[in-house]
Amino acid sequence: MLEALPIPENIGDLRIFPGSLQTDPRQPRICYLAAERLLAGRAQPVLLELGPAGIPSPGRFSHPLFTGCLAGGSRDLLAIRAFPFSSTDYENIRAFAEQIAPDCLPRPQGALPAIAAGNRHPEISLPAVFEAFQTILRRTGANWASTVQLSATREMTTPAAIAARDGENPVAAGHTRVSIPHLYHAGLWAAIRAGWRAGYNAEADHFIVSGNTPEEIARSVETVAEAIRLAAGYTKFTTDTSRLFALQADARHPAPWTDAAVEERFLRVLTAEEQRWVLSEFERAFEIDGWRYRFTPPEIRRLAVKFGESLKLNEELFDSIRAAKAGAAFDFEPSLDEAETLTTPKELLFCMQWLKARGRPAQLVPPNLGFKKRQAYPETVGTGPDGAVGLSEYCLHKMWPELEPRVVREFAGRPLDELGARVTELAAVARYFDGTLSIHSGSGKQAQVLQTIGRAARGRVNYKISGELQLQLLDVVSEQPAGSPWRQLFERMAERTNRFAAQGAFGAESELAEKYLQMGRGYSLGDSAKGRVDGNLFLVFWIGNLVGSRDVEAPDGDRRFFKEKLEELPEELLAEVRRRNAAYVVWLAENLRA
Repeated sequence: MLEALPIPENIGDLRIFPGSLQTDPRQPRICYLAAERLLAGRAQPVLLELGPAGIPSPGRFSHPLFTGCLAGGSRDLLAIRAFPFSSTDYENIRAFAEQIAPDCLPRPQGALPAIAAGNRHPEISLPAVFEAFQTILRRTGANWASTVQLSATREMTTPAAIAARDGENPVAAGHTRVSIPHLYHAGLWAAIRAGWRAGYNAEADHFIVSGNTPEEIARSVETVAEAIRLAAGYTKFTTDTSRLFALQADARHPAPWTDAAVEERFLRVLTAEEQRWVLSEFERAFEIDGWRYRFTPPEIRRLAVKFGESLKLNEELFDSIRAAKAGAAFDFEPSLDEAETLTTPKELLFCMQWLKARGRPAQLVPPNLGFKKRQAYPETVGTGPDGAVGLSEYCLHKMWPELEPRVVREFAGRPLDELGARVTELAAVARYFDGTLSIHSGSGKQAQVLQTIGRAARGRVNYKISGELQLQLLDVVSEQPAGSPWRQLFERMAERTNRFAAQGAFGAESELAEKYLQMGRGYSLGDSAKGRVDGNLFLVFWIGNLVGSRDVEAPDGDRRFFKEKLEELPEELLAEVRRRNAAYVVWLAENLRA
């Protein structure tokens, strides 16, 4: 029995989340309801346990705020108990999801289409994203929900690393100040409050293996393995072993290795058994949706050298995920999108077949399509009079030598027609392995690009966004009146981003800060409907990292992290951010279904 804690005379205004209503499976006369107490202008999330007086509490939840009885509509008394239920009350969140409503738990995505919504501010954007998926489900009958997604070793990280982060390196892991366990629990919390019972995917995105030496890579693998253990509740895992890609084995490299050099590395990188296996495995032809693929021995050697070490590491990471999941099903997504070359159908086939044949099949696979983060994709070869970047300029400094000639020669200079043809073939290869094409860097793409992808993939697509939801939050803050506290907060973020750039904090891209200021772009984040190409693209890409840094120039001396301050948005601004976030996700689904 819970100790009776008196109900406060004024428990504040209550905001109820009716979709959360759930009866206790062991005691049907007791029910639970998520709510918020509005006290002194601040919301305190709570979980209410309600039932007839005299029925003992099942005792599922801890740290009661108050318990007592209220008069009902008859002489019966209603027992009411309130428990903490914010996104950080992990114990109570898990108890509800696991013991009361297991259909609130995430599940693997498999062949379902999805919009993987990265949530850098989960308490702000997750409620909006669930609202969007409810709208999509109601209108179309399709469940596109993949509402929990961030890079596990870049955007977020371990709780210990978050605690140690002082914010003076804006590109260090964890710049969102969201830990791996926190995003998972925030997803459960938002699903419970939204009443979402249709299933959703929780993705630990981009477990990145880094390092320039075998010793550095080994240490990175240990770090990734620990992150995987922390992410055991997630249902999709994306690995990034692109550091091990041997790009010079690709003929598109500016200085590709000769056949003799590739042969030497083939003998060095693979064991004798692996050499025999890979040459035998790919000597047959593959028939896929009218395309016929056959690999020559030199091709096999080049592909094995380019991807072999990466694929073997993916096998190791797959086994780590399988151990962490303790037999539970999960989706596996080995990333190819971080390669500096555009992914060809034969490359995709080679990697998918390698993993499947060796017992680590991939359910999703992301090719490099030539997408840039938070930027529109070119619709013309030349840059237009309106400043829209053309393909020629877009491809500068990229290892995509085949793209522009192919567009001009085979597609009459129409980049989107070429993109559609390329995605069609890649999607067919993915389906051959019962896989789903996963599109990374999806934020900022225009409607015609989404429609092209939706048609080419036949609706079976996993479309990832992250930065755009955060940019919409910053849009709302930046649109406040000049001189207002929120506008000044945004301007301090922009100014600090440029100061970090002056110190070279963003690598080679640091130079772009001054370039866009000289272009007269100021602190503009551009028009989201146009892919933000009219804004300061340096800030569009990098200002989001500043939420993990401190507001060192705050006039009142409040040097807390920018993230903490943004989480204190007043109700009217918070509502506007969520409205834009929800509308954007619905818009994505409408166009991808085309």
